[in-house]
Amino acid sequence: MTRPLVLLSLALLGLLLGSAHAQSPDARVIRADLTVSPDGATVATSTGTGTLLLWNADTWDLIRRHTANGSLVFGFDFTPDGRYVAFGTKNGRLGVLEVATGRVVLDLQDRDGSVSATRFGPDDRLFAAGQGRSLTSYNWRTGEALQRYDLGRATLPDGRPLVVEDFEVLPEQGWLFIARFDQQARLMDITTGDVVRTWRNKRRPRDGGRNVKDVAVGTDGRTGFFAGVGGDVIAVDLVTGARLDSVRAHPDFVSDLELSADGDLLAANDLDGNTTLIAPRTRSIVQRTAQDGSFQSGRLLFAVAFRPGTDEIITGGIRMPIVVWDARTGERRRTIASLP
Repeated sequence: MTRPLVLLSLALLGLLLGSAHAQSPDARVIRADLTVSPDGATVATSTGTGTLLLWNADTWDLIRRHTANGSLVFGFDFTPDGRYVAFGTKNGRLGVLEVATGRVVLDLQDRDGSVSATRFGPDDRLFAAGQGRSLTSYNWRTGEALQRYDLGRATLPDGRPLVVEDFEVLPEQGWLFIARFDQQARLMDITTGDVVRTWRNKRRPRDGGRNVKDVAVGTDGRTGFFAGVGGDVIAVDLVTGARLDSVRAHPDFVSDLELSADGDLLAANDLDGNTTLIAPRTRSIVQRTAQDGSFQSGRLLFAVAFRPGTDEIITGGIRMPIVVWDARTGERRRTIASLP
């Protein structure tokens, strides 16, 4: 099996099944997801045994645990005020948890397959996507389904389910920017559900796969970024559809993209344990952090998040510790969970 095919297989396996190894139930290595609240106060992570963990971002004391009926949890997003966190599960449920109390304020069955990504939108809307051919919006306070967005076919030609890996909501522009494992990044109209434009991941690795794993949007609301198989972070103009340029973050695969709150840095994780920091306006590499990860060992770096109001970035993944880094220097500041 070629290296790119191994990478893609491991990425899909990790995304759908999960894994965790750590020293205690409350300090488990995250499976593939990690999100920081907009106020920088709370970090959400998940475990390979299906538990959502909420941490104090200053002290790294665990403040909340939530088990979603034994199913894996992922796809986190916080409300702008940081009071609530949304999550999806492997068995297709969509939930919202109140951070302060742990009270579940929304719990509904969204789809038959996994819910892998959630995003809060304006007017109490919550968007959810994952396996299958649709992305759905709800009123998260009432649970009412508002709109279903058709993404086309639900499976690949070989029968594997197509998954929405990530998406961003752009309320001012009225768009959804979507990464999906069908080799395309898409821009959809929030109101009509029409596809505004699409971009294909053109660089073809040795196995021929070109799937899109993640998207991000610059603070100008106009510059979009997507990456996945192939290792290039590709910049596009969301308004005109023009491809701008690209940055090679890894020879084979980028597993996560995250933009800092001030828009000055774009982080790209790869499965060899590196986080590449890119200046999004110039599309140049400015820093790189490194850990002992590899696809051969199954130690896969999936998640990265900036902590707003600080110069910290936080990373984690399958059989990888949670690590806090200095985004300016690339130096490791703190390891939250250690491998056995």
